[in-house]
Amino acid sequence: MKIHYEIIGDMTKPTLLLIHGLGWTKRIWNEVQEALKEHYRLVLIDLPGHGESEETNKCDFEVIADMIHREIALTPVSNLYVAGSSLGAAVALVYGNKYNADGVILIDGGFTALNRIGGLCAEDMTYEEPPAHAFETMDAYCRFMRSDNPDLWNDYIATAVVDQLFYNPKEGVYKQKASSAIQQDYLEALYYFDPLDALGQLPDSKKITIMVALNEQQQKTDVEEDLLALSNAHRNTDVFFTKVLTI
Repeated sequence: MKIHYEIIGDMTKPTLLLIHGLGWTKRIWNEVQEALKEHYRLVLIDLPGHGESEETNKCDFEVIADMIHREIALTPVSNLYVAGSSLGAAVALVYGNKYNADGVILIDGGFTALNRIGGLCAEDMTYEEPPAHAFETMDAYCRFMRSDNPDLWNDYIATAVVDQLFYNPKEGVYKQKASSAIQQDYLEALYYFDPLDALGQLPDSKKITIMVALNEQQQKTDVEEDLLALSNAHRNTDVFFTKVLTI
């Protein structure tokens, strides 16, 4: 299967592989790429079943890391760093360990073993599709997505939201490029993801940077134990807390 990707930025600079979260596409990195394109050779991918990439019949993060590497290895790669957001952070950690990245950046994800959370079982990992009225028009979908957190909305986010959909002329409605079934498969894979296993033998000379957004749904006390476990397992780990993350 084919992984769709784009390469932009300064081809003489270190490579930064960017992996988006569930349901999004590479367009969620638009604002980041504007800020970093003069400093990095940026590789932006669509995860399998997202954006322009083909679907996979197995949402296994090891397999997906292999798929990504087969594609980007077709171009010269040196001084490779990998960053992932949310679910993409889990894929980034797996990729970083397996392909010896020079550094790994986990943005609001990739540091928690969901299957170790008391009271949370695999059956709880259920994807909830937006309401039907949100798919009637593109404007309706944008309004629905903006209502989740209007303070974070900007032109970059709007472009990324639009790229989540395609128009189905037979049904006369918009649909998500990442189907409900594929998003459900990813959630189930995320439940069984263990960051300490994914960390593998990544040497301490390789830095892990973790960025965590704190808000009403996620407080520092909610993530301290998981962050400490990862930091103890990999001494060269930096953690940064922020109130706003827009990716």
